This record gives sequence, structure tokens and C-alpha cells, in this order.
Amino acid sequence: MKKVKIRFVNGDKIRRFYVFNKPLFQYMRKNGRLKIEMCKKRKPKPGQRVFYLKVHRVHQTSFDCIQHWLDIIARMDAFVYFVCDNKQMWKGIFKKPCFFYNQDFDFIKSDRKTLKKEIPLILHNVIRQKLWHRIAYSMMTPFVHAAKHNYSRTYNIDADDIMILTKPELIAEGLKKAEFYAEENDLDCFNFDMFVSKSFGVHWSFGIVYVRKPQKCLNIIKENIGWRYNEYLIKKYSTYYVNEFNFNVDWLFTFLRDTQQLNLKTFYIEGSMVIHMPDIAISRHWAFVLKWKDGTLYLPVLERLYNDKTWRNIPIFKNCIKIDIGLTDECVSDFLNEFYMTDYVFENSILNIAKERRLISNTMYQKYIS
Repeated sequence: MKKVKIRFVNGDKIRRFYVFNKPLFQYMRKNGRLKIEMCKKRKPKPGQRVFYLKVHRVHQTSFDCIQHWLDIIARMDAFVYFVCDNKQMWKGIFKKPCFFYNQDFDFIKSDRKTLKKEIPLILHNVIRQKLWHRIAYSMMTPFVHAAKHNYSRTYNIDADDIMILTKPELIAEGLKKAEFYAEENDLDCFNFDMFVSKSFGVHWSFGIVYVRKPQKCLNIIKENIGWRYNEYLIKKYSTYYVNEFNFNVDWLFTFLRDTQQLNLKTFYIEGSMVIHMPDIAISRHWAFVLKWKDGTLYLPVLERLYNDKTWRNIPIFKNCIKIDIGLTDECVSDFLNEFYMTDYVFENSILNIAKERRLISNTMYQKYIS
């Protein structure tokens, strides 16, 4: 039996007991009274949005990313499924901790049965096969689970390493506008521009994806297990990249987009900034801090750290759909100053010592003390 403490943004705490990773009972103390109850199976209300947060990789900022997604989800009145196979991650969500808004969440493991035959064929003999197979099962679990339960308004999110540097209420507004576009244009999936512009329109990828038709996607995938060897479609649609780029299911979806088997499009939020895999964002080969503004995808790490005047700007791909919610340049700093709020306790102590030792002037002291 395992016990976890679930913390809520309003200060409440619940102690929940798990047996074989299933919640059994929980208790909480409020207004001096102890309330004990058996855990009920949590599931979305009819018509409620569903967010699948894929969480696996524990790093310095993984729980910050997860918290921000929980903040966004609360503004969208959605249910959360954590797709989690990592015990350390599961424990960390409660220990770090992440703060919840309600009990509309559950944990599920990656489905390794439904597509057990298809995934090895789709990703046969690819580089780092074990890794990409594991990622593929995690990536496809939201499709399988949503199709099984007939959910049609779902999000497939790499929640442990993607943060949109904007206040959650604004992101929620942008995502709702993207949903409306997807509904109006009968899209199967609508992804955020993580790679499309960065690859000059070539690569459709996961990361942040709104999924409308999970069962249709699964059906098409099963019809394309030999996608890398379909010479007719490769020649007809000039998808020769399958001979070089085929190591993950993102490239399969790229192929399904380009061969017009799935109606997949891409959106971006004008003025937004995203950081992907923040623990390695200053690595030049990655440099994955992206900002979309005035028709340009801007990569500030490449410009400010590496003085790269060529790759610092890439045109936003013409087929990407702009979602405009009026973000300004200050939105990033406003969010960061609120999310990572500090009282400068250490700095103030150092200033006091420096002043006492007459290492700084009173003018400098007054400038920095807070």
C-alpha cells in the first residue's frame, strides 16, 4: 500500500492510499473534522474536455511544466489523464509537489496491447528502436483510450518538457480558438507549431495536439503499417523523406498528412513563446525557445547566445493557422515573474552586509534593496 498527499491550490490536503497503483480510500481534515471515504473511479463528465498529459522524463523543470499545464487545464474545465510509466515521476507529482484544483484526474499506463502488432511493424528496424517503441506506445495511448471511451475533444500533451510562457488564462483562450477552427474545418488533429515552421513545412509533430477523431486516426494507422515501403504513395506525393526520417510516429503522421489520408493542420498563437526541453534549451543543436510574431519564428537562444544571424529567424510556414489573442512582448515577463516569484531574501542579506562593510554606496543600496 502506498500513501500520497494530494495538495490543492486552496490549501486543502488529501491523504490517498493506493493498492497496486489503484486508489483505495482517502481522508482529509477540514474545520477540525476528519473525513474518510472510499475512492471512486474518476472519469470525465459527458462532453467535458480531456487532457492526456504524457509524463515520463524527470528533470529540473519537469514539474514546473506539469504545474503550468494543470493551471491551464483548470481554466478549461477539463479532466486530466496522466499517461505515466515512471514510478519516480508518479511520486514526484505528489512530493515536489504539483498543486491540483480538483479531483478530476486519474493515472493510466501506456497501452502496450492494442497496437502491439502495429508499432513494431510501423517502426521496424529504426534507430534506437527500444526507445522509440516506448515513446510510440505512450504517444498512441491517448488515441486508444479516447477511442475506447468515445471522447472527441481531447489533447495529447508532452507535459513534462513543454511550457508556453504565458499566463494560463490567455493560453486557455488561445486553445479554445484553435478548437473552434478545428471544428469549423473538420480537422482530425490540430497541432501546435513545434516543428512545422522550424522544418520549413516538412515535419508535423506531437507535443501539443488537439485530437478530434481518435478512432479514425487509429484506423488509418492500421492501414499504413507498411508506410515506408508504399512506393505508389511515396512517388505520388513525393514523400521520399520516409527513407531518411521514419524513426517515430510523428513522421508517420507527417506522411499521413502529406498523402491526404488524415486532415492534419498546424496552428500557432501570435506573440507566444514556448520552451521545449528547458533543461537542454541552451544546447545549440536544440535551442528550442521559440517565439511567433509578425510572420516570423524567432529563436532567441541562437541570436543572443550564439550570435547566429541566419537561423535566428525562420518564416512561419504559410499553411500554419494564426491564432491571435492579443499577446504583447510583456506577456512572457509577466508570466515568468508571477510563476517564479521571488522575495530576494538572499540578495537582500548580501546587500545589507555590503552596506555595513561600506562596499557599496547608499545610492546603489537603495536601488537594489527590496
